[in-house]
Amino acid sequence: MKKITVFLLVILASCATKQPVKPVIEATQIMQAPFDRVWTATVSTLAEMALPIESMDKGSGLITTRSLRFTGGWAAPKEINRVAKKPSVFLGTWSAGRYTLSLFVRPNGKDVTKVKITAHIEAYEDYMTGTWHTCHSKGVLEKQIFDSIELKVGQKKRD
Repeated sequence: MKKITVFLLVILASCATKQPVKPVIEATQIMQAPFDRVWTATVSTLAEMALPIESMDKGSGLITTRSLRFTGGWAAPKEINRVAKKPSVFLGTWSAGRYTLSLFVRPNGKDVTKVKITAHIEAYEDYMTGTWHTCHSKGVLEKQIFDSIELKVGQKKRD
């Protein structure tokens, strides 16, 4: 009986197809404020959130962060699930999460600025694969950043 159970588990595992995972969510928002004010608010927001900046070029409007490990240990599965949809891994256990962000800030007319945030989130599966897996963002990190920028440029009132 034990051999049959093991055999069935092996067959089921080999038949499971890996679902394609959208690696990133691109969130874009239009701010009713001049570029310089939005740029300053964006940089200030990243500093307040302690996000390590890899590169920043005001001329091109591009800011990228270094990889930041945002969770680990016993709390990792819950925290990863809060910000992203994990890929399907048979018997997978998740022990860490990390992300990098790319922000693109560009003028979009007179006193209007477009901000685009691309989050690349990964979760570490340590039981079956022992590798980092790309996750689909739920937009939580992006919303947190947009809310802070809007507050700083005066588009949003404090709750």
